[in-house]
Amino acid sequence: MPKPAKPQIRVYITEETDRLLKAIAGIKDSSVNAIVNEAIDRWLNESEQKEIVKKFNLDRLDEVD
Repeated sequence: MPKPAKPQIRVYITEETDRLLKAIAGIKDSSVNAIVNEAIDRWLNESEQKEIVKKFNLDRLDEVD
């Protein structure tokens, strides 16, 4: 059975940022997707975001339906 598709987001970045991301991804033998996911994970793990998650019970979003 195929894996379900992951949610997608669309962001708009400058051409310079696009070139840098692609170049760095190539140098690191990685992908822009992997780099962006790593950046989002790091951001979500910052204390400010963790406080928001805790304050608004966002860690329980999967329980809402």
